[in-house]
Amino acid sequence: MNRPETGRGPRLVPVRGSDGRAGWSLVAANGRRLAASVRAYRSDRELASGVGELLAERAALRFVLSQREDRLWVWTAYLPARTTRVGAGGGEAVARSARGYLRRDQCRQSVAGFQQGVEHVRRARRPGGGAAPAQPW
Repeated sequence: MNRPETGRGPRLVPVRGSDGRAGWSLVAANGRRLAASVRAYRSDRELASGVGELLAERAALRFVLSQREDRLWVWTAYLPARTTRVGAGGGEAVARSARGYLRRDQCRQSVAGFQQGVEHVRRARRPGGGAAPAQPW
């Protein structure tokens, strides 16, 4: 009998800092952190809004790969810019890789894993559309 397994696949987990601000981590089914929020939110309501925006704008995210001083590759995901004003930045950073990678291709694979994870979370949060219950935030 094929039943969907609850709790399988990546999930967004709220993370609270020592200053009381909240963020999120995208965690794989095996418990490994895949990504973390860049922004620290002041309240659970703000966090929920930020997560909703990430899920809604997932297809428009722009990814920048860079090499740190320790020569490890990392990525940062940016939401599209909300203005057409000349000189405005390239959007708001919303997510970053949870760790550094020795090779650029590993970093690119991590981006693909993040995209798949976000899509899985989006499907799971849809009412009646997934194996996992919707996050309360």
